[in-house]
Amino acid sequence: MASVSTTLSLPASLESLAELSNALYDFVAPFALGSALVYQVDLASCEAFTNIVKHAVNYDDSQEVIITLSNDGHCLTLTLSDAGIAIPDKVLRELEHPSSLSPDPLVHSSWPEGGMGLILIQSMMDSVSYETENGRNILSLTKQLPSEHA
Repeated sequence: MASVSTTLSLPASLESLAELSNALYDFVAPFALGSALVYQVDLASCEAFTNIVKHAVNYDDSQEVIITLSNDGHCLTLTLSDAGIAIPDKVLRELEHPSSLSPDPLVHSSWPEGGMGLILIQSMMDSVSYETENGRNILSLTKQLPSEHA
């Protein structure tokens, strides 16, 4: 299968979440992926988008989030790019070492400073990477596809 991708730009607003979710489901429809896999990618992408709105751009809906969805036959990758505040180093270290995140979901005081969002994203996706390039934050979420889709 040749690589397929699409890009969209959405206002950095929680009101854009439905459009993001709809775009994801429209993008994956031709690939006949399992509903659990698509749900996991949808949940992680909505959490990542929400984090951008809340923390990177501080609810400034005049800013745009650029989302690229791609399928190379082996992986489904969703990349979110924004021009907001970069993820703090402390949070990045948690992202890079997810095993260090072991809160008790029932004990709020054990949760990381920002809540459970990064843990949720990490648990739903096979790979999560982050970089800042040319003043833009780039978060990539990757999910391996079952071998029958390779």
